[in-house]
Amino acid sequence: MLGLLRAAGHAIVPDVGQARGVLVNTCGFIADAAQEGVNAILRYADMRAQGRLDALVVTGCLAQRYRGEMMDEIPEIDALVGTGDFGAVVEAFNRVEHGEKPSYIGEPGWLAPEGTPRVVSTPKHYAYVKVSEGCSNRCSYCLIPSLRGPQVDRKSEAIVAEVERLAAQGVVEAILVAQDTTAYGRSLYGKPSLAGLLREVCSVPGIEWVRVLYTYPSLISEELIDVFASEPKLLPYMDIPMQHGSDRILRAMRRQITRQGMIDVCNKLRRRIPGLVIRTSLIVGFPGETDEDFTDLMTFIDEIRPERAGVFVFSPEEGTPAADLPDQIAPSLARERRGIAMERLAQISRQFGESRIGSIQRVLVDGPSSESELLCVARSYAEAPDVDGSVYVGDATLRAGQFVDVRITDAVEYDIAGEPLEPIAEV
Repeated sequence: MLGLLRAAGHAIVPDVGQARGVLVNTCGFIADAAQEGVNAILRYADMRAQGRLDALVVTGCLAQRYRGEMMDEIPEIDALVGTGDFGAVVEAFNRVEHGEKPSYIGEPGWLAPEGTPRVVSTPKHYAYVKVSEGCSNRCSYCLIPSLRGPQVDRKSEAIVAEVERLAAQGVVEAILVAQDTTAYGRSLYGKPSLAGLLREVCSVPGIEWVRVLYTYPSLISEELIDVFASEPKLLPYMDIPMQHGSDRILRAMRRQITRQGMIDVCNKLRRRIPGLVIRTSLIVGFPGETDEDFTDLMTFIDEIRPERAGVFVFSPEEGTPAADLPDQIAPSLARERRGIAMERLAQISRQFGESRIGSIQRVLVDGPSSESELLCVARSYAEAPDVDGSVYVGDATLRAGQFVDVRITDAVEYDIAGEPLEPIAEV
């Protein structure tokens, strides 16, 4: 959307105080994410009411989900653009400029035409590359298929071409994302084809690191493991949403794998991929979750020992089968269980960090630290941007985009610290 707006002559500014129009892109996956979007909309609605903005356009999943009520509830919104109509964003702003209040909410499911201009909103040395849109898994707690449509894949040659363009702009870490990356290729080629895509992406000159997020455990194949084990650019970091450790709850969630199946997959991955870091996401408080189910989850955590993890409290989203299940769990109990699980996962993360003390890690510098002017913030293969911890490096002269060898000297729950050896690459 930013690329389309800029191509149409709009200037993209970093400070809202300089802007005459604001585009709020929202998430509607769980209640907390929706509330974050609403808070942003209300903040800019106040600016619109005060005359400090000429246009407030809301897009994304909240616009799609609440299309019939959002403009009535917040009249300062000038236009809505749904998840199937992102290409209409320029027209939406143009019509607002002419005094209209348009709404573009059709069926979900939009795949950017190849060649659509793009503005990279991350730091210049890493970028996310979307390999598909939508999801076809239909987990019982999830709204994504209804908000984003079924999974639709991009052609592999178009993805590789985008990665080549990013590399030419100075990107050294390409992060492949989708709602389910392991299902990539099924809608286009008739079968999961992520392994082949990864080999192509890893061949792009200038790209040093390739990271993959959202790999579902039921589709992690031998071919995919072979690629992770053999491609030096492909980071030994796997983000595998597992959600629970009780088979009864997994069935109710409509997950496509059992507890033992996930344990077997993780054991195989760790045997085949040296130094593998596993990230996962878990849900507590799912309807009907008993003390026994929660105990199953805790023992599952101890068996899997994910180095990185997030735990979410179940959010009963209207329109999902899980929202109508009996035996809904009290939010206070769900929050208590989340605290217990997070405490255990923090211990595992700290133990992993402590095991790295004394080792030499290659890190990618993200920039200066806000904690101290004497430090910079970096990441090793074990830390994805935004969701994981950081590596704090005792050299403030390092520049964003540099690769540096660092000797790890200290570790806390999620972060580690180190001292640099010699810089080994620069952007």
